[in-house]
Amino acid sequence: MKIAALRPEQPTPSGVDHRISIFEGDLGQLSRSSGHAGLSVANELFKWAGRSPSTLAWDFTALALGVAGADRLVNRVQTSADGWTREIDLTVAVSDPGRWQGLRDQIEQMLSFLTGDFWSLGFVEGGYHPRPPRQLAGSRPETCVALLSGGLDSLIGAIDMEASGLEKPAYVSNRVRGDVAKQEAFASRLGAGGRLLSLNADPRTSGVTAEISQRPRSLVFIAFAALAATLLDRYNDGEVVDLHTPENGFISLNIPLTTLRRGSLSTRTTHPKFIEMLQGLFDNLDLKVRLRNHYQLKTKGTMMLGCRNQDLLSDLAPQSMSCGRAGRSYTHCGRCLPCLVRRSSFLKWAGRLDADKTVYIHPKAEDLVHGRVNNDFHGKAFAEYDDVMQVLTALNFVERNGPRRWTGAHITTSHLGIDAEAYRNVAVEGLKEIGDFLELTGLR
Repeated sequence: MKIAALRPEQPTPSGVDHRISIFEGDLGQLSRSSGHAGLSVANELFKWAGRSPSTLAWDFTALALGVAGADRLVNRVQTSADGWTREIDLTVAVSDPGRWQGLRDQIEQMLSFLTGDFWSLGFVEGGYHPRPPRQLAGSRPETCVALLSGGLDSLIGAIDMEASGLEKPAYVSNRVRGDVAKQEAFASRLGAGGRLLSLNADPRTSGVTAEISQRPRSLVFIAFAALAATLLDRYNDGEVVDLHTPENGFISLNIPLTTLRRGSLSTRTTHPKFIEMLQGLFDNLDLKVRLRNHYQLKTKGTMMLGCRNQDLLSDLAPQSMSCGRAGRSYTHCGRCLPCLVRRSSFLKWAGRLDADKTVYIHPKAEDLVHGRVNNDFHGKAFAEYDDVMQVLTALNFVERNGPRRWTGAHITTSHLGIDAEAYRNVAVEGLKEIGDFLELTGLR
């Protein structure tokens, strides 16, 4: 399927099936497109910093918005022969098409790793780089940029950075309905409300059944952080700016639980291989941004145990969001893989189930009494849920065959270098944490 991510005034190339308008446009113009994304980004950046990001950062964000929009427009079940792998032809408007065309193969491989699809990219003139606002704001003295999603991992990352006092981060949030209040509350409690930049991609598609997996969704989040990085005084002084993407190693590695788990709804945006590929792209673009994840070799449980401000973590952790299936309820389902990782991390942190004050749908909080559980964990709604059963299958496989057979080709020295054994250890330890949780529920 052919898709173009362009500014509204640009002509649509021949043969394009869907068009995504990026960065600007009114409803009249957008009514003739298949979708839009990022319409409010420039104005929000100007309010925050009073200056315009670098042209390269705008181009990278155009690519990210185009990829996210194309991902939504191409439904896996309806378009792929195997129900998962798609072929997506995407054209993106950038400021220097020749430079981006020279990096096309590298970017296509990176996107294929991220989404599991075959990407074919093209670049045309028309990149977005708006004039800076007439009235410039003050300086942006922050020393780095860090993602603050409203999730538990990014919360711990922010708490640790503020507690250490070694950095003064600018926090970047991808404003998603249901997470905004958490992001603002966390920044406020950290004393960093004035350092929070909240942006909204607001991707909209029309006339199609949207794809729900959204594996490249966090690419836009990183793009927003790259925009913010180029606004800092440090970047404009010619220095490299660190971009922190705090996420536990178990979720980051995203090892399929079983051989039948062909496609995962979890993003691979912080996978060490993807980070390596993305850093290579930044370096080739001379974009002075360095990607960091200090928790790559930690499980979520060890992140909680090692958090530098335990009182603040105890207060804010229950308000964070981890669920991959929260939908419109904005409530943790309690049984998807991210929820299982969350519940097991609270258990490792506190040593008992009822220390987790998160509201879950399956089972509800009132089913926990002094660390013990009733039989609702054994009912079909939880015990026979797909993710729960696959975790149990994975645990059984590791017990019978060992961790190397389970991680298989997903963690090898040729794939991940000299750190392969450390990555394998965090993957196995993360699975074991969930096993400890399921054992306490009586399911294992």
